[in-house]
Amino acid sequence: MNINKFHLLIFSLLFFSCSAQKNKMGKINTKINKEYIASRKKSVGKLNLDEYKKIRELIIDELKTEIPSNKSILVNFYQFGSNCFEYGITKKDAMTVIDNSIRISSRMSKENNAIDFFVYSENVLNKERVENRKNFILDSGFFAENIFTLQENCRAFFILKPNGEFLKYYGSDYYSEVEKFLKEK
Repeated sequence: MNINKFHLLIFSLLFFSCSAQKNKMGKINTKINKEYIASRKKSVGKLNLDEYKKIRELIIDELKTEIPSNKSILVNFYQFGSNCFEYGITKKDAMTVIDNSIRISSRMSKENNAIDFFVYSENVLNKERVENRKNFILDSGFFAENIFTLQENCRAFFILKPNGEFLKYYGSDYYSEVEKFLKEK
């Protein structure tokens, strides 16, 4: 095992302590109820300098882009999730929700010195809603295996600040969480 893969393995074990769940195509909850509320999860923390540099480098490699070192990274993630009120709305309404998400994420990123990305997993339900959009990138498996390991909710995000602070959140309506975290100094 080369040194980079070893560091990634150690980093994944320490940083992303949630165990991955299998994609179970059982009943999908489309209501905002106790099940949905329980599926929302939040992790915050701060990486040491070596961990920060490594995860930042891995994210940049995965996204195949350059990101200035003074910018926060915001990854909006769409995946299969057994709790997702968006699965229960019409295609037209879902497209409006996606358009609003892109607009809000872009605005917040500009206002808070961040760069945002939209990534979707291979197993996302209603994939046709995102796969042909220029804003969305298909996950190679990196994000699903290393960052967004729970499949209880269909949407999530991850923010990595230049100072090493991070926030990971599972849930569809998360923009107040994003804005609050980005504004914190």
